[in-house]
This record gives sequence, structure tokens and C-alpha cells, in this order.
Amino acid sequence: MNDVTHPLGNRPRCVVMAGGRSSRFAEIGCHKSMAQVRGMPIISHVIDYWKNYTDDFVFVVKNGKEQLTEYVNTLPIRAQFVEPEALRGIADGLSYVAPLVDGPFIMVLGDCFCSGQFEIPPDLRYGILVQRQAEAESIRRNYAVEVQDGLVTRLVEKPTDLSNDYCGMGFYYFQPDIFDYIAKTAPSQRSGEKEITDVLQTLVDHGQPLHAMMFDGVYVNVNTPPDLDLVAAALPDSEA
Repeated sequence: MNDVTHPLGNRPRCVVMAGGRSSRFAEIGCHKSMAQVRGMPIISHVIDYWKNYTDDFVFVVKNGKEQLTEYVNTLPIRAQFVEPEALRGIADGLSYVAPLVDGPFIMVLGDCFCSGQFEIPPDLRYGILVQRQAEAESIRRNYAVEVQDGLVTRLVEKPTDLSNDYCGMGFYYFQPDIFDYIAKTAPSQRSGEKEITDVLQTLVDHGQPLHAMMFDGVYVNVNTPPDLDLVAAALPDSEA
């Protein structure tokens, strides 16, 4: 772990959501989190990035859990595993982690890769990473973010109309009372699941400042096998 900079605090726990159905990866015979990019599973590249901030991880697992847990247990990190009863959305899955966090924590999606830097405000309590100058298609595959004076005012999952070039990313900085906001948020009418964007909108609507932590670099939400090529292209040549 990088011992020089701790802008997110001292060793915050990092929750990795890695239990999705991964149906589009059935053709390559593995769960999405274990799909190989330059000889290493995508989950390894995700962990490598966030090891800059912590070596303390919690993995929310379901589908593909055996292969994932076996691999993660070989890594030089502290790892715990939590399995939801059923898949009812990212926010619902996150709620199972409540007994394991007692302070600020990071949440990342195990199928989201990034390479670059992001801004961390000094008064950060809640924040999401937001990619600047994102392509329209990337925003539509993720979520749109409206920002005023550095704070998020609105989030839209899988938007059709775009008001800016900000792409909401699958990386978040939370406090333990996020679980209260999860409980207050109804399942999405669009998906029937508890979506994290709806929870964050609930948080904003209740007056909680949500910082847009602006990111400059490459961001890939791995949805299909061809997305793995985008990850490979973003890795340093030394990882070839």
C-alpha cells in the first residue's frame, strides 16, 4: 500500500461488489470478475488501483464466489466475504456489509476499471467519482450526474438525454449512515431492484452534501467480453 498519501483517511475499508450474474460472460466460461486481462483477472486490476488507499477489503459475493474467494485469498490483502440472500440490486447487496463497517469506507464495483487521478475535497464526507469529458455512450451505459459548485444535485441511471459530459463512475466514498439511506429508498420502478443511484438521490434530497470527485483518466465499466480489450489497452506496457 502507498504509505505516502492517505487523502481518504487512515486505511478505510474498501467494499468490492462482485456477485452479479455475469450472464454475458458465459461464453468465456468464467464469472466476469475473473475474466483475464493480460494474464490477470479483472478483479486483480481493480484491487491494484484501490490498494493505493487501503489493504483492507470486504467482498460482496454471490455468483462465481468459489473461484473469486479462492483467488482473493492468495493476495497480500486483508479480505472478508459477505454473501447476500439474493440479488436485489447493488444497494441491497451493500446493506449486508453494515455489521463490518464502523467508519468511512470506499465502495467499488468489481467490474469497473480505472486508471488515472481524482480530486478529493478537504471536507469530504460523501463522494462519487465523476469522469470529465466522457463519451455520450459511456454515460448512457453508466449514469448521468448534474453538479453545482462541486456538489451532486441529480443522478440518472442509464439516461437517454444528457445535459453535460459527466459520467458517474462505480466508485464511492461513504459513511456508515449510508445504510439508513438504503432503508429509506424504495426499489427502482425501472429495474425492481435497489439501485445505488436512487439511494444517492435520496441522500441528496435529504440535504446531505455529495461531492463530485472529478476524475481524469480511463474508465471502463466491463459489461461484455470486448470491454476487456479496452482495459488491456489502458494498462501500462510493463504489464504486458
